[in-house]
Amino acid sequence: METLITFLAIVSFIIGSCIGSFLNVVIYRLPRNLSVNQPRRSFCPNCNYKIPVYLNIPIISWIILRGKCKNCSAKVSIQYLIVEVITGILFLLCWYIYGLTSSGHLQVTYYLVLPGWIFISLLISASIIDYEHQIIPDSINKIGIIFGLLCALFFPVISKSIMGNGHYFGNISNDRIESVFLSIIGGGVGFLIIYIIVVFGKVVFGKKVLSKTTNCKWRIIEGEENPILLYDDQKIRFEDVFFVGTERLVFDTENFNLNGDLVATSKVTVFFDRIVYDNNSVEIADWVSVEGCGNGITYHREAMGFGDVKYMAMIGVFIGWKGVLFTLFMASIVGTIISLPGKIIKGDNALSRIPFGPFLSIGALIWLFFGPELLEWYINLISIGKS
Repeated sequence: METLITFLAIVSFIIGSCIGSFLNVVIYRLPRNLSVNQPRRSFCPNCNYKIPVYLNIPIISWIILRGKCKNCSAKVSIQYLIVEVITGILFLLCWYIYGLTSSGHLQVTYYLVLPGWIFISLLISASIIDYEHQIIPDSINKIGIIFGLLCALFFPVISKSIMGNGHYFGNISNDRIESVFLSIIGGGVGFLIIYIIVVFGKVVFGKKVLSKTTNCKWRIIEGEENPILLYDDQKIRFEDVFFVGTERLVFDTENFNLNGDLVATSKVTVFFDRIVYDNNSVEIADWVSVEGCGNGITYHREAMGFGDVKYMAMIGVFIGWKGVLFTLFMASIVGTIISLPGKIIKGDNALSRIPFGPFLSIGALIWLFFGPELLEWYINLISIGKS
């Protein structure tokens, strides 16, 4: 039995690292509107070299090639290695928690490993994309909600083991119906809470008019670390106005100059990492020069984006309403701890610009692995205190 347990643990890590390799594909392609399926083989973004299978072994290939492309020697981000390792570790941890008892034997909830793996994969891909691009693709949220409901239907014990719920509906004899119902409630609670926060954030933060000057000339130049906006003898560093990625600068203009080309448009929206006008989007890496002349500049700031609303709904479908409340609580604590140094340290506030999505993922993972037990411990602690 011990040999089998060890073998299954190794298999869990290997499966996790392989899934992590696929998640790297998702993380790179989805924000760039590229097909996840075509081309089927991974390729080097620098030289488009199609990576053969023997050079695409998770973890091992990156180490052997020392983080470089075999064809053009371009640097391959260490993020690829980190995602594969973390996914493998989380898959392994999920196996130990839901697949084994404290004595090291297989437990009856071993089949919850699969829903856990699906949930972990969704959290990792959404978190990295949100961190890099300040967006959570709708495709991840939609797929996650569908899989969450299917897991609740086919693995009804999920309502007790992962959602931490007992039988609240005595008149419902079908565990599957109850599990799906609780899953829907979890998604609804998650959606509603974050939606209220987003609406409240719009009211509190709202928008600020930076300039009402007619024919206001503005331009964006390269700073020491990040771009700088110049207008009306004012200078604003991007790191001072962009924090969670949903903020934006809106320029009312008839035209503007992008990389030497005159573009006719009535509105230009600038995010931290891209410029959007009409139906076009230009990433910051493609900027050479940006300037224009218009009749006003408005700064829009929000507490969170609507992508977080749908993301929390997806999380709630998997972990239920108790998990939603726990996730929000833990995300707030972790977010404060990580972001606070970025608020204090001057210069590039990279820490303070981390979007809320990754913190929600951390809170959800804590609930997935330890949440129900932590909640039970806390309730018992309160009971002892009252007695």
